[in-house]
Amino acid sequence: MRGFIKNSKILIFELIFLIASGLNSQAFNVKQYAKTNRLPVHITANKLEAFDKKGLYIFSGNVVVKRGDTTLKADKIKVYKSLKSGDISKIVCIGHVVITKQDKKAVANRATYFAAEDKVVLEGNAHVYSNKNSISSDMIVYYLDRDYAVSQSDNNSKRVEVIIYPSKKEKK
Repeated sequence: MRGFIKNSKILIFELIFLIASGLNSQAFNVKQYAKTNRLPVHITANKLEAFDKKGLYIFSGNVVVKRGDTTLKADKIKVYKSLKSGDISKIVCIGHVVITKQDKKAVANRATYFAAEDKVVLEGNAHVYSNKNSISSDMIVYYLDRDYAVSQSDNNSKRVEVIIYPSKKEKK
């Protein structure tokens, strides 16, 4: 289970890194992503609204963000930057959010990254898949700095569901 959460955390972090580095080349300068940092971020959308004085950038209409082998799709993405530091403070992905990287996939109605708390919240029919394994619930919260995840449902009619397939053991 811990390995599954760690792999899911990496996928979510890759999403945040992917968007943030496209708008702020110094954000998330992490050693393990040094190779990825040199790859371009390619964002397509039907519309971009840039409110520089507010530090708000809104991509809307079939938004697709790609970097290397990671892809994020959403109806709308709002990126908030601090006016003082220029760093990303929050990223909100709204509507049909799908994040894919190799055999990993995260799906939700909404995904929000909070820089100050270093956490990502997947809300509304949240599902994270790694190979055949999966976690699904109303909300999945990842605390990136603590390598900690919480999954919960809003009501008793839909509970947290985890499916883990046993790994194949090597023959000695």
